[in-house]
Amino acid sequence: MFRPIAAAILLSAAFVPAVAGGEPIAFTPEVIGWADGPPSMPAGSKIAVLEGDPLAEGMFTIRVRIPAGAALAPHWHPRDERVTVLSGAAELGFGNTADRARVTRYEAGSFYVNPQRVMHYLFFPEETVLQMTGIGPWEIHSAQPAAQPEKPVTATLELSTVDPPAHSVLGDAKSITAVVDYEIRNFRPSTFYLSMQFETTTANQTFSSTVARVSPDNVLPPQPNLLAEAKGTYRLNQELEPILRRANLMRPIRFRIFLHEQTSETTSEVVAATDWVEYR
Repeated sequence: MFRPIAAAILLSAAFVPAVAGGEPIAFTPEVIGWADGPPSMPAGSKIAVLEGDPLAEGMFTIRVRIPAGAALAPHWHPRDERVTVLSGAAELGFGNTADRARVTRYEAGSFYVNPQRVMHYLFFPEETVLQMTGIGPWEIHSAQPAAQPEKPVTATLELSTVDPPAHSVLGDAKSITAVVDYEIRNFRPSTFYLSMQFETTTANQTFSSTVARVSPDNVLPPQPNLLAEAKGTYRLNQELEPILRRANLMRPIRFRIFLHEQTSETTSEVVAATDWVEYR
């Protein structure tokens, strides 16, 4: 069974870089100190710590040199692991069972990220040097990770300003600009987005001209107005020409802003909405 790497192995004074007074960290290859790898790594592996403390909270960078013909059985890490292949080749696969027929080969110059709590395995057809950066403490686990309970998402969304103002006559206006304040609890990156939805003549049905279309393989492209932070202010702009062309557009015109959670590659749910804005 894989075990967290022991402090005595990783933190030998022979190869842990000293950082004093905020001075830059810099190495040329010949001065990097290597030590024997821990029991959790294949026999004959070497390891060097370039930055930080892999067993402490915070950023770290290490290098691992693994002999030809070695392999790492399926395992996972509690935090994302960013890997650059400096030399040789790493054959990476995902799943609970190592299957060489299902790997992707990453040669020197390649980069990949092993997501947190995702089982993966590796084969090394030749001697390989990997450089890994992550957030400590760094651990390796071989058991299937326990399922993490989903935390419910709650959100607030409020309209701050809108131009043209609500209850005014649109007249010759070419677009509508709305500014909203939002806050999402249990936020996840690349998951939440905003849309300006207009009322139709069909009850309880709205539309948006910025809806992303599903591709032939049933995968949505990246959504417009994707939110990068859990809390903030966002500005949306909607050109009116494609809206006014819709035959089923309700008049007088009304719209509201929806906050969506992308729940799968093809589906989303509305988690918050502003009040309606109506024009005369």
